[in-house]
Amino acid sequence: MRAAVAFGLALAAAAACNPHKGTLAENADFDCHDRFASYLVSGSLTAAEVGVQIDCAQSGPRVTRWTVTREGNREEYSGSLGVHEFDRLWEKIEGAGWRYLKDCEGSGLPEDPVYSFDVKDWNGQVTFSCTNPDPLPFPYNTIVDQLDLKAAAAAPKERGKPDPEDLE
Repeated sequence: MRAAVAFGLALAAAAACNPHKGTLAENADFDCHDRFASYLVSGSLTAAEVGVQIDCAQSGPRVTRWTVTREGNREEYSGSLGVHEFDRLWEKIEGAGWRYLKDCEGSGLPEDPVYSFDVKDWNGQVTFSCTNPDPLPFPYNTIVDQLDLKAAAAAPKERGKPDPEDLE
């Protein structure tokens, strides 16, 4: 009997100290609102195709990045985003005024990369593109930069390379 009481107290203490308890409640209150944002660049120096997207409808907030080499090989990785992290990122995309963006007038030269954008939420969807050499004009660059930052943070660590924190 004494062991059962001790075990019950241990479980209660563990539940009270659960650092994820608040996170689970916040995640339960998260409303995706069908938010989705992506860009795809074709013809860049990096690869034949590079793309990044964020979405939250199918498996919670996440970021996905992919590249397709000139030989047709595709590499892709995804990473989860916290609900607050997703909301903060979405605020930056909203701040870029995505609802009002149209195709931008770039140089139109055949060798310039073509950026294609697709952004939507429960209130609407827009697609637009921009053929431009670097740098991409404002506010189009805001969407690309913010998506790239989240994709870089979600990138898998390369084997054999030390983590910068390990070098300190």
